[in-house]
Amino acid sequence: MRFRIGNTILVLCFCLTTLGSCIRQNRLEGVWIGCEIRKPLIDWILNIRGNQFYLFREDLDRWYKGRIKLNNNCILKKIDLQIHDAHVRSQTGKTILGIYEINSDTLTVVMGISGKQARPGSFEESRGVMVFNFVRS
Repeated sequence: MRFRIGNTILVLCFCLTTLGSCIRQNRLEGVWIGCEIRKPLIDWILNIRGNQFYLFREDLDRWYKGRIKLNNNCILKKIDLQIHDAHVRSQTGKTILGIYEINSDTLTVVMGISGKQARPGSFEESRGVMVFNFVRS
């Protein structure tokens, strides 16, 4: 009998953890409009649905599609964009590592260079990163 109760508790804990993760991911779901802070005259649109993302520039010159993976268990919230399709074929299959912060309807994302295994260490980092500020559309 103890074995079944232990398994039930384990399954319940797993379900609650998974549900919590889904709730956090749902906070990012939807359409976000913003810009890279170094090039504020060109808008970017980020569309997140479930674990899928589509990030594209308003002039459609650059775009990325793929899976989004979040890790909210650290002080800096981690975001990984696994690229399945992009404006440049050499980007396909690469992962962009980043950190993010959401504050009400504002999303800030700092992303490293595609394919590099280095994740930005702070929101103040400026070398080798792209910084985006989005607002919920």
